[in-house]
Amino acid sequence: MSLCLDRLEISLKTLPEIVRIHSSAPLSGTIVPPSSKYHTLRYILAAFLAPGVSTIYYPAISDDTDVLFQACSQLGAHIHVENQSDERRILSIRGTGGILRTPPNSSIDVGNAGAVLRLLLGICALSPETITFTTPYSESLGRRPNADLLQALSQLGATVESQSDEGILPIKIRGGQIHGGKIRISGKKSSQYISALLFLAPLLKEGLEIEIVDELTSASFLDLTIEVLEKAGITVITEDPYRHYVVPGMQQYQPRDYVIPGDYPSAAALLAAVAIARGEITIANLQPGDTNGEAILEVFSEMGVQITRTGNTITATSREPLHGIVVDGNRTIDSVPVIAAAACFANSPSRIYNVANLRLKESDRINDLARELNKAGCHVTPSADSIEIHPAGLDGIQGGVELDAHADHRLIEAFVAVGLAVNHPITVSNVIHIAKSYPQFFDDLIELGARIEQM
Repeated sequence: MSLCLDRLEISLKTLPEIVRIHSSAPLSGTIVPPSSKYHTLRYILAAFLAPGVSTIYYPAISDDTDVLFQACSQLGAHIHVENQSDERRILSIRGTGGILRTPPNSSIDVGNAGAVLRLLLGICALSPETITFTTPYSESLGRRPNADLLQALSQLGATVESQSDEGILPIKIRGGQIHGGKIRISGKKSSQYISALLFLAPLLKEGLEIEIVDELTSASFLDLTIEVLEKAGITVITEDPYRHYVVPGMQQYQPRDYVIPGDYPSAAALLAAVAIARGEITIANLQPGDTNGEAILEVFSEMGVQITRTGNTITATSREPLHGIVVDGNRTIDSVPVIAAAACFANSPSRIYNVANLRLKESDRINDLARELNKAGCHVTPSADSIEIHPAGLDGIQGGVELDAHADHRLIEAFVAVGLAVNHPITVSNVIHIAKSYPQFFDDLIELGARIEQM
């Protein structure tokens, strides 16, 4: 069974293009959020690179994971999908052992999935034949830079071609005489570059020594990459956290069984919704100890949302006015838009700093976010690497406008959350792209009591 075909049907036939959000009564209920996209992508790649069969329990169902399923199949993996009675799924993946097959037409369409592109660029440096990476999203993924990663792969012996010095798609890559050694690379634009090199490193005869020469953005996702590699049987030596890693060569990925936990950035969208609309909600399947997840919970607690945990379940209660915050957004980078949305309803100013790389996501998540929220009546000031949010005042946030989500799932989540407490309904267009990470987002909010018209 092809999970890719199943998800394509969900994306194109059942998700709306436009939603209208009305001010809603306090939210209540229990939601199981999607499985973690970040864990799913990495476990699929580890299974793809192992010989034999790995099993992945309850993978995320999203456009991004579909892109990787399709690519792994084209590159030689055999993937079987088992549907469970509770609508969750189990994947059995017979991997390649790192021996790649040339895909049909020597081309891979990576959709709008930036993480998938970067991770596959690293692995496809093993290919003796040229592989071309393309995207139909020229104004989104098509404008995102990859030059630092391409330069590193070139130093290792890969032949790479891109459309510009910034390393934008389409990109051609061929391994040829690829080798290991020492690489110095910037982590300022994306930690995905380093994750890509870490996945490649154990398959190189000489291994790889990676030195990060400057600030590392989204460090928690690099922690996750290393955790996944170690579960797959790979040794990664941390000489200096977020600065210096050594991966011995001639290692082999091992087939394993993996269980995917719940997704904290998706849970953050629900937390923003209850923070704004008030009420009490319970969110299940959130594994404690997740670095990114604990930072998200800390931010919403600081804003005044009362959060309690019992095992893998949290309960979030919001009954009092929210407080403004000053927070390092790099700790919760994918959740910055929904945190900013909640901050629009605080009784004091907020500032989210250290977020310059938000400009390099599916949209410009600094300027595009600020522009659209200000249209709704919020008071948001963007800068080069920060976002400032000021209280709306006694009249509240007026709404009554249409907001463009810029084909960005995180902006969709933020704008819908804001709509739950505006004076007049807001309309959000381009919302089909919620399928990138959280296809059930609107249904889950409606189940909690939100008033959302799907158009």
